[in-house]
Amino acid sequence: METTIIPVPIEILIAPIMAASRTRGFMIATVTLAGSVAGALVLYLLAYLVFDNLAQPLIDVVGGQAQFDDIQAKFENGGFWVVFAISIAPVPMQIAALAAGAAAYPIWLFFIAIGVSRAVRYYGLWLLVLGFGAGIARIFEGRRPKNCQKND
Repeated sequence: METTIIPVPIEILIAPIMAASRTRGFMIATVTLAGSVAGALVLYLLAYLVFDNLAQPLIDVVGGQAQFDDIQAKFENGGFWVVFAISIAPVPMQIAALAAGAAAYPIWLFFIAIGVSRAVRYYGLWLLVLGFGAGIARIFEGRRPKNCQKND
């Protein structure tokens, strides 16, 4: 459920952990991927089964009605790529999951789009940490890498 429960991008939390134990980065990426996909499926099913009673109030609480309406309209033209693009970008993936469920988008296509896009994010982050170490973790925390000096 990732950022549904934790109100920050999960990369901010896992990048330093991956940097601290680079040999466990693959396991961290895999667990994060599994949790993210499971959370997305829960939100999809929530919207699919009980949209009016539960999902709509959630959208209202987070003030995402305009985003939700825009995403739901895009499902009619290319749902797979909409889900893929939203879940790989730093946009609230929860809105895409709710819109896909509410639009009754095929769950197997939703599952593939979420799985592939989130795998790119989390395994890509792991590869960045392997290649660049703690400097990448510092960037995800919003700080400058130690070896980058500001030119005045």
